[in-house]
Amino acid sequence: MKRKTTIFVVIVLLLCVISAIALYRIYSSGPKPPKLVIGIVVDQMAYDFIPRYWDKYSDNGFKKIINNGFFCKNANYIHFPAYTAPGHSCIYTGTVPAINGISGNDWLDRGSAQIRYCADDSTVRTVGSYSEEGKMSPSSLMTTTITDRLKYSSNMKSKVIGIALKDRGGIYPAGHTANAAYWYDASSKNWVTSTYYMPELPSWVKDFNTKDLQDEYFKQKWNTLFPIENYTESIADDNEFEDTFKGELKPVFPHNLPELKYKNPNLLRYSPFGNTMTKEFALDVLKNEKMGLGENTDFLCISFSSTDYVGHMYGPNSIETEDTYLRLDKDLAEFLGTVDMTIGMDNTLVFLTADHGVCSNPEYLKSTKLNAGTFLHTVVIDSVNNYLLGQYGIKNLVRYFLNQQIFLNRELVLQSGLNIDDVSGKVSLYIKNNIPGVRSVFTSAEIKSGKSSDPYFEFFKNGFYESRCGEVFVNFQPYWIEDRVRGSEHGSPYEYDTHVPLVFYGWKIPKGELNEPVKMTDVTPTMAALLGIQPPEGCIGRPIKEITEKLAK
Repeated sequence: MKRKTTIFVVIVLLLCVISAIALYRIYSSGPKPPKLVIGIVVDQMAYDFIPRYWDKYSDNGFKKIINNGFFCKNANYIHFPAYTAPGHSCIYTGTVPAINGISGNDWLDRGSAQIRYCADDSTVRTVGSYSEEGKMSPSSLMTTTITDRLKYSSNMKSKVIGIALKDRGGIYPAGHTANAAYWYDASSKNWVTSTYYMPELPSWVKDFNTKDLQDEYFKQKWNTLFPIENYTESIADDNEFEDTFKGELKPVFPHNLPELKYKNPNLLRYSPFGNTMTKEFALDVLKNEKMGLGENTDFLCISFSSTDYVGHMYGPNSIETEDTYLRLDKDLAEFLGTVDMTIGMDNTLVFLTADHGVCSNPEYLKSTKLNAGTFLHTVVIDSVNNYLLGQYGIKNLVRYFLNQQIFLNRELVLQSGLNIDDVSGKVSLYIKNNIPGVRSVFTSAEIKSGKSSDPYFEFFKNGFYESRCGEVFVNFQPYWIEDRVRGSEHGSPYEYDTHVPLVFYGWKIPKGELNEPVKMTDVTPTMAALLGIQPPEGCIGRPIKEITEKLAK
């Protein structure tokens, strides 16, 4: 009996060993995690900028990523508004403003009744200059990010750094637990951060700031990269639809940066050289922080902001915008080439996308016989307040029109014995019937009820974070924008604002493309599946199985 027991125990042990070996082979045969993840967000890059400029892109920039990666050709945001802070937050949290709280670049703080910038944090100080530009943090973000989850999964050993000219473009991707986030302070011409991350800039950042690259870029005029007659994808250089720098009479090439810098303190942001400086800073981050060279996966978040500034000023049909993308293509080629030489693309997982698209200039669209126009927020406020004065005999019941939302003076409404929902309902009907260019209007009560047959209702529902939103949401007609007569704007739930490129490249990513719809909330769960980590707690997206199930061995 004892002998039989011994034999049974031996057999069980052998089976356990065999099972362990089998499991080891299964897991060890899977791809090792990448040494480095690079998230690239191109601010205001509409999907159209890929095919439109395709023939002019080099072989080693956008084309290389797309031809050798996996291109999701029908990726769209599902929230309103399509702005920078909500877009970056969506990419990295896998969720929408209704959950992550980033309902705009600015919103009305109900406690103070003042407009609050999304990343403002009065509890921290600027590190790197004496300005107020560094009093920022991710404290208003109400969920974790994929970068936070990576930090937790490695017991905080992974290194995470976010960079962008815009503070919000570096802060939200890097998350709450980042080693650092850096952004550009034009007043000091320094890359800065805040005491949320560190008490003092690293020596290599101080050294970078001493290079005075902005002054180097401003020694030359901004002329087109190629002969201007080759920019056939854009409208004529001299037109009435584009804005001008202070000191310029016309929005035409060449732009005399050496002269213009004296009257335009944020000039770098509005030129392609802002992206070039971002690329140079990113290369210094990789080198000095030794990212991708440790035992754990590191994550570098880069946002190229100048495409947005140039786009706002000149519009998506301008030669300036085309030239900015052709120059960005060269910057991408150099950056990815350096990554390949130092870390290796086999060890590096890259995704490239955008935080939103853009609408063409309404005056230009009207010249092509489309129905388009501009809402002037002051006109809307005055019109609605005059209407409410006639209804209730009370002045200034509307405080703001921001993010296509009416913010009532709630204290005044309640003190006057009025009902918020009743006033909102009257405002909704008035705007719908009396303001030109309106497609639909939703009250906050309607959004909270979740009931509407309007096809764009879900965008507004996904963008509704109650304490940071207004009482009435206004959805413009297509090609109507807020406050801009020249240049361009974005924010709507329409295809031109929500449809963006999405490409995964490097490491074990299979080559291919996908024409089926992908939600931008799917980026983070896809990355979580690829990295073998838990997605953020607010994530509502799903992994893109065409990528996660077809990894190259």
